[in-house]
Amino acid sequence: MKVLWISAAIFSDVEEKQSGVWQKALALKLSANTDIQLYNIAYQNKSKDIIQNDFSNIKQWGIPRVGKNRNGYPPEKVVLFFKNIVKEINPDIVHIWGSENAFKLLPLDNDSPGIKVISMQGVLGSIAEVLLSGLTFRELISTIGIRELIKRENLFSLQRSFFYDASVEEKMIKKCSHIITQSEWTESQIKPINRDAHYYRIHRVLRTSFIEAKKWTEFDHKTTIIYSAAVGYTLKGLHVLIKALSIVKSVYPDVELRLAGSVGRKDFIGDGYIRLIHRMINKFGLQRNIIWLGAISASEIVRNLQEATVFVNPSYVESYSLVVAEAMSVGTPSVISNAGAMPELAENNKEALFFSPGDYRQCAHKIIRLLSDPDYAKELSVKAQMRATYRNSIIDTATEQIKIYQKIRQVEETKKGDQI
Repeated sequence: MKVLWISAAIFSDVEEKQSGVWQKALALKLSANTDIQLYNIAYQNKSKDIIQNDFSNIKQWGIPRVGKNRNGYPPEKVVLFFKNIVKEINPDIVHIWGSENAFKLLPLDNDSPGIKVISMQGVLGSIAEVLLSGLTFRELISTIGIRELIKRENLFSLQRSFFYDASVEEKMIKKCSHIITQSEWTESQIKPINRDAHYYRIHRVLRTSFIEAKKWTEFDHKTTIIYSAAVGYTLKGLHVLIKALSIVKSVYPDVELRLAGSVGRKDFIGDGYIRLIHRMINKFGLQRNIIWLGAISASEIVRNLQEATVFVNPSYVESYSLVVAEAMSVGTPSVISNAGAMPELAENNKEALFFSPGDYRQCAHKIIRLLSDPDYAKELSVKAQMRATYRNSIIDTATEQIKIYQKIRQVEETKKGDQI
C-alpha cells in the first residue's frame, strides 16, 4: 500500500522540541512495516527551493511556503509541482494531517489520485472562538506595540485569520469522505459540518522516554515547583496561570513556576502577548517565581515533570493534549482546564483535578490543594500512572493506523461494487 502524507514538516534525525514529535514516531513505525511504502510532502520548508530529502525509507519533499494567490492557494508553480509528484507516486491513500492552510485543499481536488483521509488536529473554528478568552479589551489593546504596528499583525487580526482558516477547514471537511479524530470532543465539533463522512478514532503515540521514565513517586518534592507548557497562543491560557500563581504565592511565597516553550524576544519589540504577560508578572511581583525554560527536549521535559510538585494545563481548547498524556505517564499530579478533549484523558478528583476554563481562582485553589496535601497528590499520581499505563499498553497506534487505511480501502471498494 502506497501512502502519501501531507504534513507540516519533513522528518530528520534532529530531535523536535515543540511540534511533530508524535507524528515522527508514528511515521517511523509505519515505514518499518513491509506492507507500507510511506511518502511525505511538507509545505513548510524553510528553503526557497523545493527539496527532496529522504528519511529512513520515507521519501520526502519539502515545498517552500512562500506567496499565495487571491484564493488562498499557493503559487501556480507549487500547485503544478505538487500535482506532478502525486501523479508520479500514484498513492493508494493520501493522508492529510491537519487543516491549517489552504495547501491541504490541493489533494482533495477530484483529479488528484488516491483515497483521501484527513486527520483533524486542532479544530480551527473552535480555536477562533476562544482565542481571546480571559483578556479584557484594555489588555488586548495593550498588546499592540511597535512590532504589531510594523508587521500589521495583532491578536485581533490573528483571530480574524483563524476564522478565515476555519472557513477553509470547513471546505476540507465537506470534501473529505474519511476523517480521523483523536477524541470524541473533536468529532462533536466537526460532525455537524459533514455527517456523511466515515469517522475513525486513533490515539497519539507517546515517545518511549515518557513511557519508560522513572515515575514521579520515586522522587522527593521538597521544593514547590509548578511545571507548565502553556506558552504560545493566548488560547493556551498563560495569563490564567499567571493570575493563579499570584494567589498560590500568597500561600507559598517561594513557589517556582517553570514554563517550557519558545517565546522569542521579551523586550519592547517582542510578541505583544508575551509583553502583556511580563507586565502581569511585574504587577503581581512574580519576577523571582518564574523560570523560562525555552524549547526543551523530551528528556528535559521528563526531568521537569519528575521534579515538579504539580503540572498545570490552563488551555481553553485541546483536541487531545499530548502534554497532559505525558504528565500522566510520568505521574505528575495535574491541574487541568475542563476544556476540549482533556476530560477524556483523566477522571476528575481521581486521576487529575479539573477547573473551569479561565477561572484562575479555582485553578489556584486546585494547585494549593495538591501542594498542601502530599498524600492526596501521591494518590492522584499513582492512579494517573495506572490510567496512562493502561492506555499505552492497549494501544499500538501504528497497527491502528494501518487498520484504518485498510478499512478506508474496503469502504471505497464496496462503494465501487455498489455502483457497478
